[in-house]
Amino acid sequence: MRFELRALLRSRASTVALLAYLAIGVLAIGLGARHVAEWSTALETARQAEAETIVEARGYFASGVSGPEDQPWVDLAQPMWQDRFAGTRVVREPGALAGVAAGSVDAAPVAFHVHRRADPLAVGGARIENPEISGGTVDLAFVLAMLTPLLVGVLGLGIGGREREERIDRLVTVHAGGVREWLVARMVAVAVIASAAATVLCLAAGAVGGASPTDVGVLVALSVAYTALWSGWVLATTGRAATVRGGAFAFGALWTVVCVLIPAVVAEVGLGTVQADYAVADTLDARALQYGAYEEDLADLTERLYARYPELRDLPAASVDELPGPVRRHAYDGVLVGALRDRHEDRLAHEAAARGLAELASGVSPPIALTLALERIAGVGPEAAAAYRSHLVAAVEARVYWLVVHAWRMEPLAQADFDAVVAGAPAAFRWQPTGLLGPGGLLVLWTVVGWVLAFVGLGRRGDGVG
Repeated sequence: MRFELRALLRSRASTVALLAYLAIGVLAIGLGARHVAEWSTALETARQAEAETIVEARGYFASGVSGPEDQPWVDLAQPMWQDRFAGTRVVREPGALAGVAAGSVDAAPVAFHVHRRADPLAVGGARIENPEISGGTVDLAFVLAMLTPLLVGVLGLGIGGREREERIDRLVTVHAGGVREWLVARMVAVAVIASAAATVLCLAAGAVGGASPTDVGVLVALSVAYTALWSGWVLATTGRAATVRGGAFAFGALWTVVCVLIPAVVAEVGLGTVQADYAVADTLDARALQYGAYEEDLADLTERLYARYPELRDLPAASVDELPGPVRRHAYDGVLVGALRDRHEDRLAHEAAARGLAELASGVSPPIALTLALERIAGVGPEAAAAYRSHLVAAVEARVYWLVVHAWRMEPLAQADFDAVVAGAPAAFRWQPTGLLGPGGLLVLWTVVGWVLAFVGLGRRGDGVG
């Protein structure tokens, strides 16, 4: 350790690399904190919008009027208008480590307005209340996944090649008993230095986000395992190099393939074979289903509705010859929410295929495995977005069911009904980290493989007193 620390202080390139790594990490933590702050601001905006409509509706009830004077068609005694004025927002609260993966691809909103025609699958519109969504940023996940290998490489590229290039390997053999032991000891020291730098960033991210000791411990463990992984790989590629230049070329090729080429190929395959063009397909499907419902015969439509909600047959509206307009409109709502569920299930099937591809890719690319684990512990990314959307679909289904049942009862609603709708709003959603064992186990496996290859390679070279 003393030798490596002296070498670090004497090498301008190593010192600059370490300081740059820490500086970029601090910048990433700051950007992540800003991302979470904007997220929280969006949630507050959504809550305020909900509170304003509720106060307005209760003012009408207190005044004994059905709605605004300039809008005589508004009648808070009808379920549709109580749904409208409830202004229910289902928010998605950020986790303590959400800023760690602020640049992850996550198309879900952070606040969603639940009403009878809400569409959680819509690409646009539902994001009005989440201005923090941006086209990627430098986050701690990027620093750990892409820059940690470079830091280990800069600190450890001279290990092996420099001894042979300066012809001191025989001297090392005489003093240490073998070059392999010396090189392994040096690389372990480099791994400790790089791990300490990564740990400092992880602890800072946890402190800024107010994360629990358990979450911080998992984050530190992942970063240390990843650093140990690349330390073994660096030793495997540079430990047998005859020159520093040769070792640098071998490491550069390895980093390019593992960190750049494989993720790029996986992304291209995913876009070409798994990911659907939801921006166009979902919009067209939703529009076609809506128009199809409006063109359908009302008798057939109500039969489909009764098949979905058979308890409606026992309510007063089922016995009338012709459904009144305020009741008939909710028949369309009940049928369309069933189509929403079908579309959601289809989307989940596509996303399951995408997750399978990501899991497969994490087995051949440690950066993908680390990124997958960091997204899960941060509560962002495709999996968290899909879970939140499922939460929203369930909320919309529950609201439409409430509307249909009260419409079929054909009774005017009162303030008590409105208060019940407000009180029964869905709880806020927060992703619970799961599935960390798989990516973490892969990192440990690749760490063992790298160090085994390093030991085997150094042993075959034959450096030692012989």
